[in-house]
Amino acid sequence: MPKIPTPAPRLMLTMFTHNRCQLCVNAKEALEQVRQRIPFEITEVDIKKPENRRWFDEYKHDVPVIHANDEFLLWHRVNIDDTVAKLQAILDKEEDPSLKQNQ
Repeated sequence: MPKIPTPAPRLMLTMFTHNRCQLCVNAKEALEQVRQRIPFEITEVDIKKPENRRWFDEYKHDVPVIHANDEFLLWHRVNIDDTVAKLQAILDKEEDPSLKQNQ
């Protein structure tokens, strides 16, 4: 019986930010360099919008904060090589469920 291909693991990043955040601008630029090595999709959450009060309360002094697949990844500054390594580790766990059990 032929093996059914499984979909490739996906990385969904969420950047918690606000419009007056210079570190966020720098982080976005660095993430574009990361994306050239590890593909991902990204959404931004403006923590100053009323509907995002939960995130404002949690991250008001720490933006940018970035989650990958709904898990904390990093905050403040994006080190390109470190971020690539962390994202690759997430993909490796997604591809090999036995790695999740060892965590």
